Amino acid sequence: MPSLEKQGEGKTYITLQYLSRLALWVYFRNIKIICRTPVPAEGPLLIAANHSNMVLDPIVLIATFPHSRPCHFWALARFFRIPLVGKILKSAGVLPVDTKTHSNAKLFEHTLLTLDRGAVVALFPEGTSYTAPKHLPFKDGISWASFEYLTQLAQKEDGPKSVSIIPVGITYSTKNRWRSEVVVEYGNPIIQTVQDLQEFHSDPKKIVKNLTDRIAEGVERSTINSPDWDTSHAASEARFILFGDSRGVRLEEYVHVSQSFIALFHPNNTNDKEALYYKERIELKERLLMFSKKLKSLRLNAGDISMYENQEITMTRATLKLVSTWTYLVAQIPLFLPGIIINSPFYILGRLIDSYEPYTESVSQDKLIFSFFLAMPVYGTLIWLLWKLTGYGLISLLCVLMLLPLFAWYHMALIDKNYDMLKQVIASWRIFIAITTGTTGVNADWTHSREALEDCVRLRRWCRDQTKLLIYNLAKEGDVEAQYLVDYGKPLFASLDEQEQQQQ
Repeated sequence: MPSLEKQGEGKTYITLQYLSRLALWVYFRNIKIICRTPVPAEGPLLIAANHSNMVLDPIVLIATFPHSRPCHFWALARFFRIPLVGKILKSAGVLPVDTKTHSNAKLFEHTLLTLDRGAVVALFPEGTSYTAPKHLPFKDGISWASFEYLTQLAQKEDGPKSVSIIPVGITYSTKNRWRSEVVVEYGNPIIQTVQDLQEFHSDPKKIVKNLTDRIAEGVERSTINSPDWDTSHAASEARFILFGDSRGVRLEEYVHVSQSFIALFHPNNTNDKEALYYKERIELKERLLMFSKKLKSLRLNAGDISMYENQEITMTRATLKLVSTWTYLVAQIPLFLPGIIINSPFYILGRLIDSYEPYTESVSQDKLIFSFFLAMPVYGTLIWLLWKLTGYGLISLLCVLMLLPLFAWYHMALIDKNYDMLKQVIASWRIFIAITTGTTGVNADWTHSREALEDCVRLRRWCRDQTKLLIYNLAKEGDVEAQYLVDYGKPLFASLDEQEQQQQ
């Protein structure tokens, strides 16, 4: 029996788990893990997850998998032939896959051995990472692997006679932004037994495709999918206007709420003249997209102008908002400044990656990887300076090493509130400049008048009222997704209930 270390479930993997959890703690503000049914603590499992965020996706699975079970991922066999890389991959439990072979038994050799040990094999059936409004078509590899494993089980007299495939949805509120949120949903298992082999042998390709479709549907239920970008953007703005940003929606409901808004503006409902409130949907969708475009040109978001929703934009209000946010931020600086100075290389690095990384799905990966290597000289220098200041003693070195995690925790405890306040200061400054000078222009391409800002406020107010009215009316007509939104945001629709009661 090979050792745990050779199986990729020993010290190397445990270290990888700790590093993954540290990475998620640093990068994300909130992480929500949902298990629709209990995930078994032992026994073979196949995991199928969406893959929209490069190396972040396996990190999320490693850090959040129930019972801390090790996950074994696929990698091309040629990488294992590179001496150092191959050793690292093996010790981390990564499985080689030879895509050049025409034999499924050879292709899935290491996968079947791993499942036979009762381990977890986690795959990304889309085959690549991407930025798109919906998931990519799923490849059939995981389905073929499951039937190859069932064939192996059928040849044994003892042992298990089934394998569970668990669809996993990984949803990022803003996948390329630091201190955003992530929802990880482990869905209901798809259980395949040796009895399914009879149907499989009658028409392998068809049965494999059917299983792949079931897996894709399972992942789709746990993720946000839109038919196109316009529908996605309109739905996001509508959700933001009604409920605020991602923190205004309970993370356990984030996927369902977002998908319900997408259903409102789905082309099936905006292109079909027989659909309920067809014209209202089209007009609202067009105005939401116009609102989104105007906000982007002003470098603001719907939350930045929410305070003017029920009041006029005036110089006094803009000035008071700027002064109050700036004063609060300045008051926090003495507590926050040491952490800002020490960690400034990481913030500069993040800005550079945002500016120069062309692929959205690679931004977070780049930030994590480069930050990992940057942390060594930054914190190594900090430790050396503190050790030097305390006289190079052994006790002082131990104290410095013990205080470093406390300092990191202290900085992270303050970062979110101050980061939010900094964004408010920037937004308040842009609004103030627009009102005082008639522009927001730092750049000639971004020059906009005060009228554009006021137009955005009017658009936001109109979109808010019409979104509420459309959802309310659709719910009365029996629309399931609209009814869900009414139940979820009940206080928002109380005024419409009162108006209806008065009319009756």
